[in-house]
Amino acid sequence: MVSGDCGFFQVLAVPAFVRALLLPVGKINNHRFSSFVARLGEHKIISLADVSPDGRPHRTMFSPLAFPAGTVLYDLTTSLPPPSHFALTPFELYREPLVVVALADGNELLHATDEAPNTAQEDRVSPDENFSHLLNSLDRLKVDYHRALVHQVLVFDYVSAVALPAGVVAVPSPEQSKTTTIKTLMANWTSLLLAEMTTLAKSFQALPSLDSPTTPLSTRSLNGKPSSLDFDRDNSSKPSRPTSNTQGFANDAAVARFQNRMSMPTQRPSGESSGTATPPTTFDAIAGVSRTSSPVRSDERRQSSRDGISIQGLASSGLGERERIKGKGRIGVVIGSLYLLAGRWPDAVKELVESASIARGHSDYLWHAKSLDYILVCLFMYAWAGMDFQIPQICYPGTEKSNPSSNKAAYHTPSSSLPDLTSLKSSNPASRLVSIQNLINLLPDLVTNILNLYARATTFTDDRLPQLAYSESTIRFSRLLSIIQLSHGNLDDGGLKRVIFNIETPLKKALPSQLTQFPSKSEICALLFRAFPTPTSLSTADHVTVLIGIASVLGSLGYDRKKALVLKELISTLLPALIQARKAGAAEMGVHPAASLTSLDTTNGGLNPLYRDSSFDGSEDGLQDFLSIVCKIYGVVLSTQLGLDNGLDSSTASGSDASNKSHRDSTESIVNRAIQQATTRSFGARPLKVDLLRSCINLCEALPDLEGVLRFSADLLRTAGSGLAPAPNDKDSSPALTVEDQVRLASNISRTVGAARKLGLEQLETEYWDEFLVRGIEVIESSLSKPPKPHAKAELEVAETISKKTDKSPFIYNPFLKVAPSSVAEPLLVALEEAGFKVTLQNLYDFDVEVEWIRLECSGVSFDNSTLSTIIGPYRTQSVFLSGTPKTAGSLNITGCIAKIKGCRERRFPIFSTPWASKQDIKSKYVGLAANGVELTPRPGSRKVPGASQGPIASTIALKVIEPQPELIVTSISLSQSAIMLLEGETKTFTVTLQNLSSTVPADLLLLSFNDSTTSHLQSATANKDLSPADIYELELSSLQNQALRWKRKDVDGDAAIAPGGEITLEIEVLGKPGFSQGTVQVDYGYLGMPKVDVKDRFYTRQVTIPLNVTVNASIDLVRNDIIPLNSDFASSQQQLQRKDTGSLETHAHNPTPPVEEHASLSHLLQTLNLHSSTEDHCLLLLDLRNSWPNTLLATLEIRLPPSEPTSPPTYTQHTTLQPGQTNRLILPLPLLHQPNQHHPIPSLNPLTKRQYIHQTNTPSPQTERATRESFWYRHQLLSLLHATWHEPFTNRTGIINTRAIRLNARMISALKVEEIGIEMTLSPAEETPPSPKNNSNTTIFKQLSPFKYFVKIDAFLTLTTRITNRTSDPIRPFLRLQPTLRNQPHTIALDLSKKFAWSGLLQRALPLLGPGESREVSLGVCVLCEGEFEIGALVEEVRALERGGDAAGGSGSGGRNRAGTDGFGGMGRGVVWRRGERRVWGVREVCVVYGRDVVR
Repeated sequence: MVSGDCGFFQVLAVPAFVRALLLPVGKINNHRFSSFVARLGEHKIISLADVSPDGRPHRTMFSPLAFPAGTVLYDLTTSLPPPSHFALTPFELYREPLVVVALADGNELLHATDEAPNTAQEDRVSPDENFSHLLNSLDRLKVDYHRALVHQVLVFDYVSAVALPAGVVAVPSPEQSKTTTIKTLMANWTSLLLAEMTTLAKSFQALPSLDSPTTPLSTRSLNGKPSSLDFDRDNSSKPSRPTSNTQGFANDAAVARFQNRMSMPTQRPSGESSGTATPPTTFDAIAGVSRTSSPVRSDERRQSSRDGISIQGLASSGLGERERIKGKGRIGVVIGSLYLLAGRWPDAVKELVESASIARGHSDYLWHAKSLDYILVCLFMYAWAGMDFQIPQICYPGTEKSNPSSNKAAYHTPSSSLPDLTSLKSSNPASRLVSIQNLINLLPDLVTNILNLYARATTFTDDRLPQLAYSESTIRFSRLLSIIQLSHGNLDDGGLKRVIFNIETPLKKALPSQLTQFPSKSEICALLFRAFPTPTSLSTADHVTVLIGIASVLGSLGYDRKKALVLKELISTLLPALIQARKAGAAEMGVHPAASLTSLDTTNGGLNPLYRDSSFDGSEDGLQDFLSIVCKIYGVVLSTQLGLDNGLDSSTASGSDASNKSHRDSTESIVNRAIQQATTRSFGARPLKVDLLRSCINLCEALPDLEGVLRFSADLLRTAGSGLAPAPNDKDSSPALTVEDQVRLASNISRTVGAARKLGLEQLETEYWDEFLVRGIEVIESSLSKPPKPHAKAELEVAETISKKTDKSPFIYNPFLKVAPSSVAEPLLVALEEAGFKVTLQNLYDFDVEVEWIRLECSGVSFDNSTLSTIIGPYRTQSVFLSGTPKTAGSLNITGCIAKIKGCRERRFPIFSTPWASKQDIKSKYVGLAANGVELTPRPGSRKVPGASQGPIASTIALKVIEPQPELIVTSISLSQSAIMLLEGETKTFTVTLQNLSSTVPADLLLLSFNDSTTSHLQSATANKDLSPADIYELELSSLQNQALRWKRKDVDGDAAIAPGGEITLEIEVLGKPGFSQGTVQVDYGYLGMPKVDVKDRFYTRQVTIPLNVTVNASIDLVRNDIIPLNSDFASSQQQLQRKDTGSLETHAHNPTPPVEEHASLSHLLQTLNLHSSTEDHCLLLLDLRNSWPNTLLATLEIRLPPSEPTSPPTYTQHTTLQPGQTNRLILPLPLLHQPNQHHPIPSLNPLTKRQYIHQTNTPSPQTERATRESFWYRHQLLSLLHATWHEPFTNRTGIINTRAIRLNARMISALKVEEIGIEMTLSPAEETPPSPKNNSNTTIFKQLSPFKYFVKIDAFLTLTTRITNRTSDPIRPFLRLQPTLRNQPHTIALDLSKKFAWSGLLQRALPLLGPGESREVSLGVCVLCEGEFEIGALVEEVRALERGGDAAGGSGSGGRNRAGTDGFGGMGRGVVWRRGERRVWGVREVCVVYGRDVVR
């Protein structure tokens, strides 16, 4: 086997392996040398049957013919063991290399022969000169490794036609070689080895005794100082390069590559004798005879050889008999080990049993234990070779000690204890299995006995076994016991291979019947820890070797945590030695140790040859794997464990590596890593993890291993971090490291990356330690234009309908005025326009994170990205702004960002906008290491545990890219600073100019919408459910009629459009309204590319908003109002004035200019009124106006009568001049108003409120509802006739006066309205021809003073005619009630009319059905019996309500009233104002007054 480390000495069968040292010679590269070693390693097992015996008769002690079934095993190594191993020879002779072979490259020899064809013939290198160089190298091997038994030079890939010199062997190339070529070669040097062993064995047999091994190295030498051992021990661990004048050896670069492993040792002085196979002639030439050794010079060695005492033929009579026999036993142990190495196992067992018996009888515990160790190896070699064997009796515990003075039989094992295997060719398989099982059963006691003997030697004798040998023996036995324990007490062929060659083979499951009471794992673990060395007992290299062996056995037993503790101790052991070596190396280089990392060999382009060589074997990777194993057991969050490979960037790797990188950066892999990190982070103690990672970093720095420093620094940050995507107010996300430690780690990463750059390792990077770098990406609006908004085709039709109307209804839904939600469901981008994105980055650590560059990761349409460099501050979320331009229309998905952090590799980061924290299951089903790395995915069919940890959710931003759109800006506005000042009721106009910045796309869709501060107030007020219908109507009417902003279009029917690069001017009208302070002109524009009727799907628009600041000042306010009736007496007095001055009245009636004197205005109005009609058809409207503007204003009020009254003037006009702060009262004649639908419901101007039924919270009484509706309708009719304006003479500013402040009460309504049922009473004489009013004689019995006042003579018969007129649209059945009373008397006295007033007929009578518009007269004869004043009143009462269909006065139910919803006013008809069965009553407007007189004049 090819072994390069000292851990091979911890295999049980290592005493049976011959150690062969392979060295390079001549010009040879690493790859070629490794291939040669591999060819030899394929034939490391040589059967003695294939070995030819040596022909010399005195070299037959180890002849292969004695045991052809034996096998010689080779341990091919390219480096010498440490000096401490040589101190154990000849106690453990297998530690020395007995064969030294130099490997040469035949191609290089041929090249050296054929090179320089143009040189002179005498300057060329001949083949003989090449072989002379090889012979010189062979001589050097014999000098430098004179203790070895075989020295050879193998020339590979070379075929010689002539015989080569002795010691030089040519090996053909693999193509020219046969199957047995290498095997024959190794069999030949095996034959030579067996022959030379005879000389070595006889030299040992000639010695009287051997000393036990000791530790010749002091504590100082154990820690790396040169030792004084022989066999070139001062140069064996680290040979120096050969001198420059040495011919035939590798050049300096090749030697540097093979340093510590394949380099030739230092050249010795030429005067030193070569190491031949002759036996030693002095005690100093035999290792182990003297307890101490010292280096000797060549002249001293020659002098020692001459002055030494010859031991050949010298008797040992000077020694005591006990010591002689004891020494003979020790020599027998060494001879037995030589037989074991030679494959002569029967002879080895025989010799070892004899020696063990002697050692046991003489209490030589150390050599007794070693002989039992060798016997155990021989027995397992028997088992491996498939032979039957018997266990010697000496191996069983409790055997009695042999008498030291016994006869010869005491020196030999009984014949029954050792079978004769010299002629054995095959064995019985059943018997072999029984032998193996017996050996397994004996093994625990035998191993314990051997270790106890070692301990007893230390306690009771001076023979103290060195700690290295004791620890390695303990590890070998523990490994053997662990293999058998894992095989459940059975060993098959695979198990035997593991014992002999340490080859990992699958273990078979044992049947229940095969289970035995073998030592448990805990017992083996307790035995193993006996090998644990003290800190000062071994050198650093040996200490590390022992700890590795202990950790290996613990790992095979499944004690991973104990293994981790041992490996952590190993790191603690290595670290001081590496730091000391680093200091020593820095001192040799003349730099400070802190700068040694960047002061590596920078020759040949600034890169160390170790890194520059492409054939570098990656020993640092092996170290990182070792450290990763320890960290994994401790629960460290490793990048390698998460599938992340640090080091060289894969951007320069092959296609498969790029594919692996893509898979590693996928969203699914990152989510799985986050879950796995959370699980691993929750396992174990975090302080222990941090301490371990610090040790790993220090170890890598001491090597120096730049990649390891980066990897473990990032792993420490990753392990100490919280691994969360915290919420904004989360306070539990800081790392478990101090701020100083975090800053130190960040600086360490930056410094290491800088050192790697100086060494030429441009792509040496680590993995970023936080998966949640990107916490959100949002689309931001451009500073020039707003993003497009999608609209349906129906919205375009609504907008067109609104734009065609001059007075736009605020209650028609305008889709362009709707407020966009805070989260846009479908963000839109425009092709060929740059879009902005806000990226939120997270840094949960207390140091700055430098982002070299970051860009968006997109899929879909072609997208031009921009990159950005930034620094994320400590412990915060920070926003950066990126931009990009989509090239075409389509779909665009933003899945994350691709970022390059300083010192970290370029990688992808998904978007984790949702907070996430791992929730571990409290009811865990796993304990110990099983809890580390448990998959959180539930098993199929298992019930999901509530609260189980779920992975973070990565989000994707889906964007739609639309076709190129126009872009409008406001170039000019006629208002200064977009501000305007108005008076209430005033209207002004301003202009806005828009320009299309796009040079290719026109704006063929242009829609204007307005919004002002009054609209929001009115909308919020109308939403109040506690308002009365009348108040809601006022608010709705204010929004409908008095729009604050309006577009004055010149071409109403045309479509406004802006050509590419063109302009358009818009004219906007502003109305001064109370509360109007701010307004917005919103221009929605877009590109359809087709007629509007052809739009089938969605279309997109942009907006340009023009804000306005408006100041509205008060002008003229309506302070109060009143309505006064005009009675008939007042009219009679005015008629008398008319007769006196008819001419004056005629003049004033046709003069529209108001009178100059205020006292004449009332008289003028009354004269105008009496000119055309009677006063009982009119009333007076009184309005108080106040000027709130600091300038003089002229107010004008008009009553505009409908043209249906030809006898009435078209208008009644009043003018007045109001000084600032002055209040004036204006009086206007107002005709009485008839409202046939006075009880109709109050309508709503908002179409959304026209429902079938509106439920009111507080239902008023019918009387209150009637009064409210009458007030509303009469006020509505009054305001339709009244018009008021104001004018400022100095500035010619005009406006309207708000008359909506007029309010009517019941008294005003009574004076204003015309009753539905008109009742008029007239009095006339009973004669057919009444007397003329001009008759003033005493015979006059009747005189009319006014329309309703009469003078009558006592006892004169009169006729009272009552005229009833139905002004409603429904027929009624009237019931007339007449009531004569005494005037100006209390009610009780007023009804006493006996002997005072008489009538003929009924005062109360039912009248026939009175149709709509029909009149009927009823006569009653009356007579005044005495003087006095009388009043005759009249009432008309509805007998019953007739059934009416389709009218607003109907009700519901059996009473004949209509059901709700048929009156055309929202279903609130007369059923609300009249109770079921309630009858209406009407009274006369003016009663008839009769004055009784004796004489009427």
